[in-house]
Amino acid sequence: MTQKEKKESVGLQLLGKDTGGKLVAILQVRAKWNAEKNSPETYQGACQVTVHGRLEGGEDFMQALLREVKEELGEEIVPAVKALMENGKLVELITLETHEKHVITYGGIVEEDVLKKLVEKEISPSFGGFRIIQKNEVEKITNLQKFDRLIGVADKNIIAMFPDEKESIQLAFDKLAI
Repeated sequence: MTQKEKKESVGLQLLGKDTGGKLVAILQVRAKWNAEKNSPETYQGACQVTVHGRLEGGEDFMQALLREVKEELGEEIVPAVKALMENGKLVELITLETHEKHVITYGGIVEEDVLKKLVEKEISPSFGGFRIIQKNEVEKITNLQKFDRLIGVADKNIIAMFPDEKESIQLAFDKLAI
């Protein structure tokens, strides 16, 4: 497999502070419908980092990250992520590179108004909403690979994620805690 054939993707794990001032992670819940592929989503109901997507033609990781933020979170969130980049407050959490793929997940802490905009975003067939968790909940995250990809996670009490994304959340809390 050549470098060009590698599946390259980028992720972003955002943290914010809840009303009590505690640091929380903002997880995106996988929806029922994948609008990009125009088909049912795999692993419905599972959680993932705040933003995740593939690099497209000629993009570098930062360009792809900003495009994915716009697509998944909305244009109004892009300035907050750009500010994290420009102020050196966007940190690399994890890099996973194999012969098949290259994934970099970044992390940053957003202001209260950004967190509020995200949690108020309306759920739809192609957007499953967000789940907010505290650091002590990371250890309760179940390995998503134990679930059927077509059925997904039906029990809303279960937080299931791929292991590298769970690790990203733990690293976000560890590296970004003030």
